[in-house]
Amino acid sequence: MIKPNPFSPKSGQEPKVFIDRDKEIDLFLKKIDEAKTGKTNHYIINGGWGSGKSCLLMYFRLLAQNNKSTACYFQAREISESASDMEIIMHVVESIIRNMPFELFKKNSSFAKYVNGIGLQILGFGFNISFGFDKNRVIDPQIFFMDSLINIWKDVGKKTSALIVLIDDVHNIKAKRFFTTLKNTLSDTKIIDSTRVLFVLSSTIEEWKPFMKTNHPIGRFFIPRVELRNLDKTSTVSLVKKIIKDTGVVFTDNIISKIYSYTNGHLFQIHSLGMALYNNEINGKVGDREWSRGFEEALSYLGGIIYEGQIQTMSDNEVKVYRSMNAFRRNNIGSIRKKIRIKGLNEYLRRLVEKRFLTVPKRGEYVILDKMLWEYLQRK
Repeated sequence: MIKPNPFSPKSGQEPKVFIDRDKEIDLFLKKIDEAKTGKTNHYIINGGWGSGKSCLLMYFRLLAQNNKSTACYFQAREISESASDMEIIMHVVESIIRNMPFELFKKNSSFAKYVNGIGLQILGFGFNISFGFDKNRVIDPQIFFMDSLINIWKDVGKKTSALIVLIDDVHNIKAKRFFTTLKNTLSDTKIIDSTRVLFVLSSTIEEWKPFMKTNHPIGRFFIPRVELRNLDKTSTVSLVKKIIKDTGVVFTDNIISKIYSYTNGHLFQIHSLGMALYNNEINGKVGDREWSRGFEEALSYLGGIIYEGQIQTMSDNEVKVYRSMNAFRRNNIGSIRKKIRIKGLNEYLRRLVEKRFLTVPKRGEYVILDKMLWEYLQRK
């Protein structure tokens, strides 16, 4: 009997199969052990869209809880540049509380006493906790954040050896000054001496770039900077086989090779293409005759949720240049000029590189980073 589709191309879902992240896992476990001794080294995980940042942080939550630690995972919500510092800090503190594996708020808890003591109201309870905040009341955001963490630890520290705060998609917080507040709070001696709290953040590479400049204080503080890479062919093959194991459906070796060839090991694309191919199985098998329909469905799916938005960031001439290139080999400037006559070609190529549609393995050569996007554009 064929089972429901096991592929899950959706952000925020815990992975059913986890593979090829041994280095990242070993580093995380090392950081937990350090945090337990009071040596906290907060760090950042970077990756492109669909690279598996959310899946990794969710897996970290399970690892932490299996390692005698308490972990809370949450995704930073969209916060505009104009938001007040207090609004941002309250979002983070509320999210930590809501995502604890146990209820923290009791009348005699250190945190509840602290919040009541500074005149904030605790609204709701359990997972629906929030604060009633008088905007006319002056409360220093950094002091509030620091005292909140200290009092949260007073309550949590009785039950765990370390508190791991996993904040996904911190680039959603557009007010970049938040990261200065976060750094200043976590580097304060009161936090270092009296808590065992480790922060692990995730962000897209593009949004974290401002902090990657030499000697930038934020970039230097959240280290190491772990960048998630695509899976290699061996890992891609292994992942697909593990996902479809015991489902009643088989993919031929040729199909699995094609999945890698077109996705280049991009995790989200593997799941998107795998999902579409699985849906087109015939008698429990996906072979060459099922490929075309499944491939077209995958492109349509990716186009609706990702590619149309990406294309909007490209000018008409950039699209023409991109579409004229060969997605399966290196393109030199001479071969590109033979295919398309367009004024300012070098400038359009430079912009496509800046926007991470192309990469430059060596001077004068250009490689398309996303073959699925290229295929999608061929059909528009």
